Amino acid sequence: MAQLTLRTLLAYIDDTLEPTLARQLGQKVAESELAQELIEKIKRVTRRRGLKVPSSSADGDGISDPNTVAEYLSNSLDPEQVTRLEETCLESDSHLAEVAACHQILTLILTEPVRVPPKARERMYKLVPPPASDPTRRTGKARPVGSVLPEPSENEPDDVDATFLLGFGRYTAASVMKRAAAVAGLAIIAVCLVVAVVMALPGHSPEPLPMDHRSYAANPPVAPSTPPDVVPKAKDLEPPTPVPTPMVPMPKPPEPDPKVVAPPPKKGGEELVNRPAAPKADRVAIGKVEGVNTLVVTRADDGPAWLRLDPADEARVTSFDQVLALPGFKADVQLDSGIKVHLWGNVPELLPARLLESRVRFHVPERKMDGKGEDFDADITLLAGRIYVSSTKAAGGRVRVRFLEQVWDIALPDSKSEAMVEVVTSYDPGTPFAKEGGMLPRVGVQAAVVRGTAGYSMPDRIKNFPKVTAPTMLMWDSKSGALGEPKPIEQDNAYFDRFVLIGSDQGKVVQKALSELAGRVKDRAGVKLMLAEILTEPPDANRMVAAQLAVYGHAAIVTVGDELKPLVDLLNDEMKGYARLATVNALTAWIAQAPGNTALLGAVLADKLRNEQDPEIILRLLRGAVNPAKPDPKDLDRLVELLSHASVAVRELALWNLLNYVDPNAVKTQTLLTDVALIGTPPYDKFLKAWKARIEEIKAMPPKK
Repeated sequence: MAQLTLRTLLAYIDDTLEPTLARQLGQKVAESELAQELIEKIKRVTRRRGLKVPSSSADGDGISDPNTVAEYLSNSLDPEQVTRLEETCLESDSHLAEVAACHQILTLILTEPVRVPPKARERMYKLVPPPASDPTRRTGKARPVGSVLPEPSENEPDDVDATFLLGFGRYTAASVMKRAAAVAGLAIIAVCLVVAVVMALPGHSPEPLPMDHRSYAANPPVAPSTPPDVVPKAKDLEPPTPVPTPMVPMPKPPEPDPKVVAPPPKKGGEELVNRPAAPKADRVAIGKVEGVNTLVVTRADDGPAWLRLDPADEARVTSFDQVLALPGFKADVQLDSGIKVHLWGNVPELLPARLLESRVRFHVPERKMDGKGEDFDADITLLAGRIYVSSTKAAGGRVRVRFLEQVWDIALPDSKSEAMVEVVTSYDPGTPFAKEGGMLPRVGVQAAVVRGTAGYSMPDRIKNFPKVTAPTMLMWDSKSGALGEPKPIEQDNAYFDRFVLIGSDQGKVVQKALSELAGRVKDRAGVKLMLAEILTEPPDANRMVAAQLAVYGHAAIVTVGDELKPLVDLLNDEMKGYARLATVNALTAWIAQAPGNTALLGAVLADKLRNEQDPEIILRLLRGAVNPAKPDPKDLDRLVELLSHASVAVRELALWNLLNYVDPNAVKTQTLLTDVALIGTPPYDKFLKAWKARIEEIKAMPPKK
């Protein structure tokens, strides 16, 4: 029976316990309010900013000594010191944060394999003379001093180079048992293939897979609004009884004038002063990508395909071409000028916000000529997503960031300063719908100083902020056109951090899937093929996250209408509920990226669907059918009616609208969640009844102020 101690609680949080012990401990946690409070305290203190490091000289028992913490985590500390250390952790937030953070870091390091790029491995072999420089050479035992070979150990590898494999398997030293296991594995795969062929024969109709055992509870919908004031707390590991994760309330942007599509130049304090010149269209090598296990692609406007920028191949970034970090992937672009641009891709499974790929264009920066003009170290058009900018030079640098028709100049005084800018484009739900034309989507921009200080200046405005100290943020959106004063970021708000803390269980699953995607790309033009292979896999409950990441990645690299067809197929797939939800999130973001995207998707829907009315219904639902502030009762009733629609895509989108715009707290109620492919079953009838009752309750509520 597992004992409820601080060490076992940390192992439970970081998912390092055996399944049986985890269930036993989970039951104890569910019965102990003290344990639940301690879990919340651990999550809170590990996120606190400004928490001082424990001093080893502050106590006489050496509790703050790093070696003591290491012995405690490795379960080699004597019982008396264990008791004193745990008592100290319960009394001191700094001690508790150190122990918990060290445990989490060790868990990630010990469970994630190290991947060595093939190019790096080849270069390492070239450092030594022949025959050791031959990577295919099988070497014998190294003879130690004294010319006496040690006795062979059962677990000792017979290849002295095995130490340098860094997590990769040895292909020439397999034991008999491993060979037998491999043969057994091949036999199992063959049986599975036979079963799959039989199931694919006519007349078989297997039950659809659940979306994620918890449906929307495990995959909450993403609200298309500005990012939250406070980032969601780190997700817990899945306890024995899963608890739905509610969406975080989003702040309301300033109410726009419905007659104004884009704000005209203002007079007075916001009057246009000096409009900068257009960015240069020169195409020259300007920098390189840095990172491991990442997927960054590039494409010229007239290029035939997206090409991978693999750091191992030392491919160069070309100015004026689009550069894209696929959703979920993060990488640095080191410019030759000394500016480092961190492309920050995201997926809702990591941070539940409308942030997916990070898409930019780099331009040749403007330099002074004959004493005229301005000096810039980087000129970037941020098309979508989030970037962080910093300088590798002690003197800092100047970065020009463009978005929409806006230009913001960022001055970095030194190498210790870092600034963030993100662009999120989305349709306001409930606005009048039109396949072509109509109101433009809202472009929301947030900038933040996350380290040191930075200066912000807008050449076409009088209002500038020459020195902004971290942590501080600025906000602007295209509907109001207003730029407010810099606001301090609250201490507990980790939304702008480069590293988002999430539960280790969820984090490991997502990171494993991201590593798989990166490892499956074999050549520069192979990203599209890799994503297509995953999207066409048969339904598999163990492949849900990989399929979701492939959906987000495929939507990010769509360039022509025909490339939308796989996403439309998934939207109508009754067997892959997990992929349907990801497709809804991906298409909702995609149609807002360009004014003609709604019509482009409409043409593909009309070609793929037989019902003439379904394409327009789907487009309306993708853009948000209900105004969250003032929902029309008729629109609410219509959404409930669409839960019984013949199309699974329409049912999925109707539920998505209800959970996003009508009642975000519904993710906490299991009766309001289900896989919409189960229509016609008693559980689905219960689900419909629950939503009808809930809508009547909402209509009876007083209007929101």
